[in-house]
Amino acid sequence: MSCSIPFGQQKNKLQIKQKKTEGLCLETQREILCYYGLVQILLHNIKVRLEEDGPAAYKKLAADKLRLDISDVSRVTVFKKSLDARDKRQFFYNLSLAVKVPSKYRPSKKFPRLKEAPPKKEPKNILPDRPIIVGFGPAGMFAALTFLAYGIKPVVFERGKKVEERLLDIRKFEQERTLDPESNVQFGEGGAGTYSDGKLTTRIKETGYVANVLETFIQHGAPAEIAYLNKPHLGTDQLRAIVKNIREHIVKSGGEINFQSKVTDFIVEGDTLKGVIVDGQKHFSATVILAIGHSARDTFQLLKAKGVGLEQKPFAVGARIEHPAELINLMQYGEKYQNHSKLGPAEYALAAGGVYSFCMCPGGEVVNASSESGKLALNGMSNSKRDGRFSNAAIVAAVSTEDFGSGDPLAGIEFQRQMEAKAYHDGWGAPAQNLLDFLSATKSSTIMPGSYKMGMVSAELNKILPEFISSKLAAAFKQWGERFPLFISARAVLLLPETRTSSPVRILRQQNRQSISFANLYPVGEGAGYAGGITSSAVDAIKTVESILGIS
Repeated sequence: MSCSIPFGQQKNKLQIKQKKTEGLCLETQREILCYYGLVQILLHNIKVRLEEDGPAAYKKLAADKLRLDISDVSRVTVFKKSLDARDKRQFFYNLSLAVKVPSKYRPSKKFPRLKEAPPKKEPKNILPDRPIIVGFGPAGMFAALTFLAYGIKPVVFERGKKVEERLLDIRKFEQERTLDPESNVQFGEGGAGTYSDGKLTTRIKETGYVANVLETFIQHGAPAEIAYLNKPHLGTDQLRAIVKNIREHIVKSGGEINFQSKVTDFIVEGDTLKGVIVDGQKHFSATVILAIGHSARDTFQLLKAKGVGLEQKPFAVGARIEHPAELINLMQYGEKYQNHSKLGPAEYALAAGGVYSFCMCPGGEVVNASSESGKLALNGMSNSKRDGRFSNAAIVAAVSTEDFGSGDPLAGIEFQRQMEAKAYHDGWGAPAQNLLDFLSATKSSTIMPGSYKMGMVSAELNKILPEFISSKLAAAFKQWGERFPLFISARAVLLLPETRTSSPVRILRQQNRQSISFANLYPVGEGAGYAGGITSSAVDAIKTVESILGIS
């Protein structure tokens, strides 16, 4: 695992050595890796019973593993931690521990010493002017932070509002039923990820980049535990504060952020992008990062009109399913651990026949994620404590480009819109059906209560969903019911529609991450079709900026 100093926190090697001599107590995974001259051993496959979990147990287990007296183990820090709940009779935590031991102890292949951080690489390319970043979600934020780490001060244009103003607009929408198309769950500072469960898990394997993202969040207010937990998450409440801190850091460092500033056109000469037009004003730059998010449908239309290379991209659609949180706890933890004080609300991940659960929100709520009038879209959201009465998840089936019914690069967006329009009701009530009624093709006479604040409307969901989606969902539910009877119960409710799982469009780019159509244009993140979540979007942006600067 590679390690570099967090963005905006670069220090030379002498300063890091001084940290050691000053005796500072550094806690996070990234900082562990950045130690110089300390004898620290990395231990894997340490198991501790849930009831015994804690620093005292870690120290004893580490000493036993290394065959040392416990007094020789001066420090133990958690490097990785995951819950093993397979045996309902006894839960364990699986740990990797970084252990500080006497200098006489010799590391071995079995118990290796932690590596020092590699030196920071210097950029080879000098930019002729300030780069422009379009969008201020995870990709836009980390593009800005990466430029600043190398002394380059970007200019950001974000169509939505600051995160605290955005929150007021979302609450107003829930209460008054009037949608602001530029300030909602999709658009505004922090992007769509700010109003989600705030999961930081990712399937990408570039651990150095992932660690860099996590440490950056920690530097701006996230809890240190996200560096080592197997499934880290922040929650909407924490993300709002972190996003604000990142904004203030960028501005204090010389970056410029413009809110309610929608890019309405691009300045093009031949096959070169020269800049952008915002509110009728031209802004020129030889570097434009396009971090627009997966719901910027009008911007995708503009890109198509300008001749930017686009292609259809498969994605997934389906429904939100909601259960009482206590029911999911019982299903996943069993009777012994369902109310254990050391466990948060239970999660699940299910898959069968091309159908899978997605964006699971334990102790969360279903929210209206619409961005266009007359078109309903749902999402899930949790706060950091995940202490709500209900747990929900998207249950979605894959949609291939053949299902779009057109060769137009934006046909996937039209597919989404048709579902969202069919699901819309005046007042933004969500079409809903009790799960058992869905499986028996019966309209629900009453709907089990849930978390969705804008009300539910009893509907036959198989008349709203495309037939190939509803049949796949029904088959998957029946298969899961054999393994998890509690999941397929009268206390489960389906709500429609879940359509914004990922971008249905990819903005084509070259190996150097530049658009295939125009020089100077760099599409990044989930909206561009190259990421799927907060962490992977941030990593994609970091790597793009490094490519622009010639850092390899």
